[in-house]
Amino acid sequence: MDGAIEAMSSEYQAFVAAAVEVVESSGGPPGRALEELKQRWQLFMAACDEAEEVVELARRRITAEHVMDVASGMALGGPAAPPLPPISAPRLERAVQAVNSLAVDLRSPPAAHKNFKKHKLIPCQNLKSLKL
Repeated sequence: MDGAIEAMSSEYQAFVAAAVEVVESSGGPPGRALEELKQRWQLFMAACDEAEEVVELARRRITAEHVMDVASGMALGGPAAPPLPPISAPRLERAVQAVNSLAVDLRSPPAAHKNFKKHKLIPCQNLKSLKL
């Protein structure tokens, strides 16, 4: 999970840097800068997709284990120890929401070029603190 978050954060930083370069090169031919921005966008989207898959797999695993515990009566306070280290459902939910929020932001049309310099949000940093 940490690896996916690090990759997503790194690609986000590279994407923002490429966006700033496009904005700064508005006086000249933006072909190279736009191509770099497009490439960084694709890499960031791939990293977000990978992180979303990791979170979805974790959610499915937790859900399946919970169903098995309920079905076997272990959810009622049975003596068996859980096979996974304890995981916080609110933390997992925040991670899912953060990944979904990034996906929605990425699928929306890009903001005006002037907003790229003002944009200082780094949503991936919040995910680093989640230890799943």
